[in-house]
Amino acid sequence: MYLASCAFVEPEEPLILYYPSWLNVWESHSYNNALKSTGKTGWGFKRFGILQQSYIRETLRKPDYIPYIEAMDKTADAALHELSTKERMRLLKSRTAFIYIDSWGESGVFENNISALHASVINTLPKSVIKKFSITDVTCKVRGEKYALMQAMRLAQDYLDWNVFDFVIICGGYRAVPLLTFSAENTPPGRKGKTFGEIPGINIAIERVGCFIFSQRESRLKIQCGAYAAAGSAEEALHAPDSSLIAYAGGGNVPEPSGKTIDLVRIYGSSGCLTPALSWHYITHRALSGGCIRTVLADNPGGYSYFDTWY
Repeated sequence: MYLASCAFVEPEEPLILYYPSWLNVWESHSYNNALKSTGKTGWGFKRFGILQQSYIRETLRKPDYIPYIEAMDKTADAALHELSTKERMRLLKSRTAFIYIDSWGESGVFENNISALHASVINTLPKSVIKKFSITDVTCKVRGEKYALMQAMRLAQDYLDWNVFDFVIICGGYRAVPLLTFSAENTPPGRKGKTFGEIPGINIAIERVGCFIFSQRESRLKIQCGAYAAAGSAEEALHAPDSSLIAYAGGGNVPEPSGKTIDLVRIYGSSGCLTPALSWHYITHRALSGGCIRTVLADNPGGYSYFDTWY
């Protein structure tokens, strides 16, 4: 399948160092375990809706959610208008499926004084975005923590290969709730050692929203989702002969970057389920051409999920 259009929006707010209060017992416990798991000394967050005039640690835990919802509309507009006029009209009149992704599922409970209407937008499907694309066919939500985008892409690839739909739109975001972010990085039993090559410093969590439009019509970026590579066959996934570059999207032990490997988390910060999509951002902003990049997302037991992008 081909990536016809791609857009990201991230907060304009500055990066803020966060550490829990000792009164937040479970959050503090998760924070300390996550630091041990990642081998870092702190955690920096960029979130939508930070109120500078408020107590900074509290507003980082529960920022204003309206800018996050508005960013979803902005990124959908950007992805739609990145298409040519002819292609945009074709999309609005074609068989189109819409897949909404996020990392956490029912995350509205972590927002501050959220209304029932806005909670439904965050937890289910943003109706304004669905109307924007004139979606009348399948809509669904995929909640897969850091694997949500990968799972949605495999679903989109099947839809397009089977000629069920002409376009598949994947839209979603990463809400960097501190407690959930810390919990996701805790080392599971049986896994030892620091991740990310034991690089000192702090973890960076950046909220992002993204919109991606896939079709079978040829465009600059060609995508092919690979099969899941179990722990025993992980080496084969990492040394594919047709890949000129390996991009790591977090999880597991990441080797030192070289001419053939890059660490997306180190370059752009972690954005949960949207981190793998940053490989397209890397291709676009470095004007790469004539090659292939394999984006690899490590699983805790030792396996890998991956997809290839030809540019």
